[in-house]
Amino acid sequence: MTAIDAQGYYIGIDGGGTRSTLLIDFEDGGAPICVQGGPLNICSVPQQEAGASLEKLFRQAADAVRARGGQRCKGIGAGVAGAADPRTIPFFRESIGRIFPGIPLTVETDAAAALYGAHLDREGIVLVSGTGSSCFGGKGGRFHLAGGGGHIIDDGGSGYAIGRDILSAVLKALDKRIPPTLLSEAVQKQYGIASRGDIIAFVYDPHTRKDAIAACAPLITAACQAGDQAALEIARNAAEHLFEIASAVVTVLELPQGPIAYTGSVLKKEPYVRKFLKEKLDTGWGNMVYYEAKADAAAGAVLMARWAAAGGSL
Repeated sequence: MTAIDAQGYYIGIDGGGTRSTLLIDFEDGGAPICVQGGPLNICSVPQQEAGASLEKLFRQAADAVRARGGQRCKGIGAGVAGAADPRTIPFFRESIGRIFPGIPLTVETDAAAALYGAHLDREGIVLVSGTGSSCFGGKGGRFHLAGGGGHIIDDGGSGYAIGRDILSAVLKALDKRIPPTLLSEAVQKQYGIASRGDIIAFVYDPHTRKDAIAACAPLITAACQAGDQAALEIARNAAEHLFEIASAVVTVLELPQGPIAYTGSVLKKEPYVRKFLKEKLDTGWGNMVYYEAKADAAAGAVLMARWAAAGGSL
């Protein structure tokens, strides 16, 4: 694939473990263009698959830029999941550099991109709960990350963790270990899972990816509204995990008033998790400033692109 020959725009990439977003921001004030693609986390999908997803994103971007009459790319920022793995950043630097040779490029964690988008700045805290979960903050050039260790050993309060806990509750109810739960009916209606064997087959099928389990998470909302005890316990447990990682960042960076911006599908769409988390923050930190992120990680990655083009300052 050849480099895009154009003028006057920046590219920001939010490379997640479930899906990815590429945002094209034009200097002439034209409406930004957003392109959606597949997963880019090479810790959870093969490098070949991530590379193919990245190239597809750029092909779509090239078509969009040409449709605007052609402008030149001035900088690229990428916030990628799995950046703690030593293979990740070199992989993306090499892959993007091959398509856009000589264009200023910065690659950081997806948490950093989320922070920059959340506050449109490098300072503050962002609490993320989507398929995975993490908390990242910055203050005076210091940064700290808590959580984000992946669904096997970490990611409490995430969509995956909530979905897993829902399936666990349904299994326990079938075993008569806990009282009946409305979650059983919800899971059966949405996924056709009705028996112990159905649950085990679904969870341990090698083709069941973590996003399929995370897709169960929205089922807690209606069950919580109906006062289902299993669902309420899952929501409170998720809030507890998110409070734990947020408190770690608040403590390390000495930001007792935040601000904390929240983002991700769980915190944006699941009101009971958000409610219980707010209660924990109010109890633990008093006057904490807490609000929904101003923009998403793709917009934060555009700021990274502008920073790269400017030689290192936002």
